[in-house]
Amino acid sequence: MGVLLRNRHFLFFVAIYGLAVLVLVLGGRPLEEVIGALLILGVFLPLIAFGATAHLPAPTSPTPRRPDDPFLIAGLLAWIVGFLLLKGSLLASLVDDAADPRLRDTVNTLLKLAAFVLVPWLVLRRRGYRWDQSGQPTAPRSRLWLAFVVLALAGFAVQALLGSQFKRLLASDYGNAQLAIGGALCFIWMSIEAGIVEEFFFRWFLQSRLAAWTRSEVSAVFLGALLFGLAHAPGIVLRGGGAVEGLGDSPGITTTLAYVIATQGVAGLTFGVLWSRTRSFVLVVALHGFIDALSNTASFIDTWMH
Repeated sequence: MGVLLRNRHFLFFVAIYGLAVLVLVLGGRPLEEVIGALLILGVFLPLIAFGATAHLPAPTSPTPRRPDDPFLIAGLLAWIVGFLLLKGSLLASLVDDAADPRLRDTVNTLLKLAAFVLVPWLVLRRRGYRWDQSGQPTAPRSRLWLAFVVLALAGFAVQALLGSQFKRLLASDYGNAQLAIGGALCFIWMSIEAGIVEEFFFRWFLQSRLAAWTRSEVSAVFLGALLFGLAHAPGIVLRGGGAVEGLGDSPGITTTLAYVIATQGVAGLTFGVLWSRTRSFVLVVALHGFIDALSNTASFIDTWMH
């Protein structure tokens, strides 16, 4: 704990989180709901991640900071912000609203892969970056997969207790074969659509370069989690995500920013801890896909298997 209290970026994260909580509570969000999200997403799961990776051999560190790191970080973040602001219009221009939702989901995923993975990778390759410059795992694969199982069970428990979409999945009239096949396919889909997309940009690139730039894995975890949370704001403001999150059809920007910091921001800490302590891209992608599949399998079955 002393290491955290001496880290200015951790204190910055705490201050921003405190402001977010204040905005949400003053806006009518129940305090117990906000604190519950903090305890589960920001304390329980990161501690499980920390414990699941205890005594693992330390991964290799990212290459030392380079003079162009701040420019690359700022430039690619600006690129992602621009893409997120325009994605809705771009998708609408490519796929008609009346089109098959499977086509829409496919095009949406391809756009995200291009924006979050392909373009950043091409930029980084041109600047001389290699895959191993973000660090490499040194732990045995058996221990990495044990960490996956532990975190997957913890995520399953959280969804079973609190996940409304997961409860809808259990309550719906799906056959066993449909659940098994749909769940497996949804896991693969979410591992690509959310896992590869978000873990490549936010962990492999962003958190690794933040660690090199700040010379602190702790700083990188908290700064990366904060930026990971903020990246979810455009989807709420521009694409109707507010209604799904219980914020109303047109939430204000301040409320939206506070919400993504207090939810997705703290949720990003778990993946940040895992990446920092393992540098296993497969691990964070698989875990991200599994956790997202728990809350998306019902809608996946409805879209792809009916």
